[in-house]
Amino acid sequence: MTLITFAQVFIVCLLGAMSPGPSMAVVINNAIFKGRYNGIITSIGHGIGIAFYATFAVLGLGLVIKTNLFLFNGLKILSVIFLIFIGMKSILNKEKLNLKKNDIKENSVSFLQGFSISILNPKILIWFIAIYSQFMSADNELIFNICLVSIAGIVDACWYILLTLVITTASALNFFQTKINVIQKIQGFFFITLGFILLINLLL
Repeated sequence: MTLITFAQVFIVCLLGAMSPGPSMAVVINNAIFKGRYNGIITSIGHGIGIAFYATFAVLGLGLVIKTNLFLFNGLKILSVIFLIFIGMKSILNKEKLNLKKNDIKENSVSFLQGFSISILNPKILIWFIAIYSQFMSADNELIFNICLVSIAGIVDACWYILLTLVITTASALNFFQTKINVIQKIQGFFFITLGFILLINLLL
């Protein structure tokens, strides 16, 4: 992989990761309400999910999923249910915020949430098919394809880890802790609203 090609792949992956959406909302939610460590775990899970989709795109499996309407729409519906579930959980949650808690079970949940919100979003797959198509060729070496997948996952995880570190600074957390109940309810309604918007778009 030449330096120019690396730069092109790096930039498109970074721009894709920086796009606001459900993934960013889930990472921020876990970083604020579960702590910096859980935000990082969520970011890593999301990056691995992105690497899976990048692999599908590189292997051409993405086209199979995209053309299979039953599977494609099934993924969309699962992503909507997932968002609404997180929203309801945020609204109904009555536990006090404990940013220093480091529970193994909670860490596992955060990882699965990060992985799930990426792997259940078929729009990410479409994006990779569109972007990576210009880099794909039957003559590609294995190491080149591995680089394509690795860059996608690493860039995504690093971006969300950086975002987690920024929003969990002392000044930011002091604000969140004073407004925690209100923010949690707003976050919950945001997830539910986003879920229903996606559902409406799916039904239209």
